[in-house]
Amino acid sequence: MLRNASADAMARGCSALGIAATDAPAALVSRDRAQPHWGERHACINCGTCHQGCRTGAKATTDTSWLPLAKAHGAEVRAECRVIDIERDGRGRVTGVVYVHRGERRRQSCGALFLCAGGIETPRLLLNLDLANSSGQVGRNFMAHVATQVWGRFDADMRMNRGYPSSLISEDMVRAAGVDHAGGYLIQSLGVLPVTLAANLARGAGLWGAALVDLLDDYNRLGGIGINGECLPSDANRLTLADETDAFGLHKARVDFSYGANERAIDAHARRTMTAIWEAAGARDILALDRSAHTIGTCRMGTDGDRAVVDRDGRSFDVDNLFICDNSVFPSALAANPALTIMALSLRTAERFLATRE
Repeated sequence: MLRNASADAMARGCSALGIAATDAPAALVSRDRAQPHWGERHACINCGTCHQGCRTGAKATTDTSWLPLAKAHGAEVRAECRVIDIERDGRGRVTGVVYVHRGERRRQSCGALFLCAGGIETPRLLLNLDLANSSGQVGRNFMAHVATQVWGRFDADMRMNRGYPSSLISEDMVRAAGVDHAGGYLIQSLGVLPVTLAANLARGAGLWGAALVDLLDDYNRLGGIGINGECLPSDANRLTLADETDAFGLHKARVDFSYGANERAIDAHARRTMTAIWEAAGARDILALDRSAHTIGTCRMGTDGDRAVVDRDGRSFDVDNLFICDNSVFPSALAANPALTIMALSLRTAERFLATRE
């Protein structure tokens, strides 16, 4: 795939500093392809709107891959549903799910239940129902990647919206020598549309009004790089239930999260590194943005039911026919987007379930 201009600039800067960088793996097709159970997926046209949705089908997403495959093997997809209760029998095993679809309350019986609602909604549901939490760990150890970004102006046109956004990465800082922090971070090139950049600048750099508009006027000459930095689990970073309820009567989620000393050290190291890369690439008016990304943890996996929510197979320690298959089970954050790990763990959990079910 074609690199975008931010990737080319990152390659120049990394080369000048002796930092290794390589083309990032991309889950998209570079030529037309007939996708089994889906149809024709057209080649990437380098429009740069990957984050907003792919209009050609080039990007591999749930709707072009897993869902068609599941439906081809007999799965029924029920969209626009909100689970409000999980029914259990006298032994505490799950027997059914109660959900609301377009205002109508419905029930689905089940022999086993897989929760896949993510690091916010999975623990929120369990806490609302007081389920699978004998360890007291549901909602605890919320993690988010340190996702600091560095932006700068270039003399040449960048037009970052053209090409695959995160097309270059460096893993040199994932386990760097001589640093003052545990873990590390992955560096990647960036490419975002103006509305996304405006939101990032407002939230991460405090730019408003004329200052924000002036910088956005130079959108076509701006380029950025960012990180996925590891985050250590902490009991203090947690999801709890708010007093306020939603339209279905369930308590809303409240997340308390802040960087610890290790995350602050990663952030500081990354700012220095990325600023140096951008200076070497020829950027000026360099600006660093505070940012975090991805929801991780809150129903962590482990070997001890007193300290974890699910076992190594994703099975609840408390309810033997309840499984969790999402990023809430991560015991650590990793230094990369969690999507592929979520898929890998889900496949493994499904395989273990099929191998051991009664």
